[in-house]
Amino acid sequence: MENMQVNAPVAAKSSARKVKNTLVVKAKTPKKKVEKKVSAKVVKEKVAQTPIVQPKQPKVATRRNIDRFLEATGKTEKDYFDWATEVGRRMHINKLDALVCAKLELYTVAHLANRPTEIPEGMPETEMDEHLVANSENPYELACLWQRVTANAENWVSKETILNEWLTGISKEDFERWGDKNHLGDINKKWWNKDAAALDVKLEEINSMSLLNQPLTFEDAIDFIKSHKPGTYVNPAQLLIKRIEERFKAVTTFRIKDYYVSHLMKMCHLVPASEELADLPF
Repeated sequence: MENMQVNAPVAAKSSARKVKNTLVVKAKTPKKKVEKKVSAKVVKEKVAQTPIVQPKQPKVATRRNIDRFLEATGKTEKDYFDWATEVGRRMHINKLDALVCAKLELYTVAHLANRPTEIPEGMPETEMDEHLVANSENPYELACLWQRVTANAENWVSKETILNEWLTGISKEDFERWGDKNHLGDINKKWWNKDAAALDVKLEEINSMSLLNQPLTFEDAIDFIKSHKPGTYVNPAQLLIKRIEERFKAVTTFRIKDYYVSHLMKMCHLVPASEELADLPF
């Protein structure tokens, strides 16, 4: 038997060519360059304008009020300043009147004379002032009270007011001599003055002025020193004035002034002003 040679099958090479995957690259559309439009700055040439030269006007001196016043009246500068002060004061008074009328619903401050504060029947006269200070809503009433009490305070004379004015210091030795040394610690230190005049000499000097209808004693002086600091005594009328002023401000919203008190007196008493404000002299 013939040896038959069997050839192993050879794998046939695929004739098929490997197809290369060709990537299709689309060409990018070139972006249009956006040209920035630069707006050219138009430089306008400034035409130099020739300034128009006007003829100089002669300067006219401004006339002041004081100059017109002096020319029209023939008075002095002092007279002008007094007059100007009075004008300013009158304007201020008008503003204060407006405040009072608005707050108390009045047509004019002259009507305050028709609004008295009711006084309880049978009230002693000595208690009426305290009653008005506590209850009055009438600026005219308070102004009258303030004026009267102010005069009383200025003329107030007592042992305390005299010692307050004339006794300013004492030595510790004098206090121990005429007073009680056990009270040394209770005395305000401002009293001590080793160079002060002897108390008997000082009292003799005060009594020689006859300020009271009776002489001051050592006991009066020692009691005053124990009760007060030097120069700080306030008499009852002064204390009442302070309360009246507080009440007046609470009623009107502004502080009491002596010239406004005089104005209220004239308005409510219908007394003409002694010096009327003259018309402007210019």
